[in-house]
Amino acid sequence: MIKHPATRLVAAVLVVAGLAIALLLNRDDASDERQTEAAVVPAPRFEIIWRHGELTLAGHTLSTNHEQELLSAAAKAFPNSPLHSRFEPLGAVPVHWADTITSLIYLLADTVTADATLTASELHIRSISSDAIHLQNRLDALTKALPPTIKVTAENLLVDTDIDASAACAKAFDSFDPGPINFEESSAEFRSSAFPRLDRLIALARTCSQSRISITGHTDASGNETSNQQLSLIRAEAVADYLVAGGVERDRLQAAGVGSTVPVADDSTRYGRSLNRRIEIALSND
Repeated sequence: MIKHPATRLVAAVLVVAGLAIALLLNRDDASDERQTEAAVVPAPRFEIIWRHGELTLAGHTLSTNHEQELLSAAAKAFPNSPLHSRFEPLGAVPVHWADTITSLIYLLADTVTADATLTASELHIRSISSDAIHLQNRLDALTKALPPTIKVTAENLLVDTDIDASAACAKAFDSFDPGPINFEESSAEFRSSAFPRLDRLIALARTCSQSRISITGHTDASGNETSNQQLSLIRAEAVADYLVAGGVERDRLQAAGVGSTVPVADDSTRYGRSLNRRIEIALSND
């Protein structure tokens, strides 16, 4: 038992101080928990995919009412087409979210096949259509309704309505040339110039979703041929991995490495060796 008044006073002060510290720590912990909860809220994202006569709506919505509105718009824009939906109610989305997604549904109804991805900062559309002017007019109207901070990109392949999508893709494959896909010396790390070329390949591969893609790695004749074979395969697989990360299905890809066995230039010159170090891409309909 604490008998001395001064001692009791000191003890009381220590108890009060301890309680205050505990309360502060609890408050900090609660603040940390709130910050952690806020940090894990996903960024809003929505995808519309129109392929093979089927429509898929997937992503964040405001509410169940918003989801019903989207389903109603899809039924009107794509009558008699199978509809798949994977909604994730988020609630906290940009103010333009509902109107933009509805407008996108009607815009994609004017295409042969397409997909669109909407985020808080970007709208990207890939499509095949038979009327580029009409599609562009719809896109211009949609762009004007969006906040100026949103970046809008669209890639459209124009086709004749008498040609089916498979034939249109085959025509696009014949003329497609992504350009050289370069790597850092003796490694499978891409040089910066490779990324926009790979992204063009992804755009075409996703639009022509039934295509198969052959990726063949080549090296020059410098060094050991066994090492060259391994390096060429590793580089081809690096390209395949990048395409998969961009949304291309792995089972559509075939990667191979042939080392220096198929040169296209004179290996005795520096320029010739640079031409022989390459990735060859071949697309074909499944």
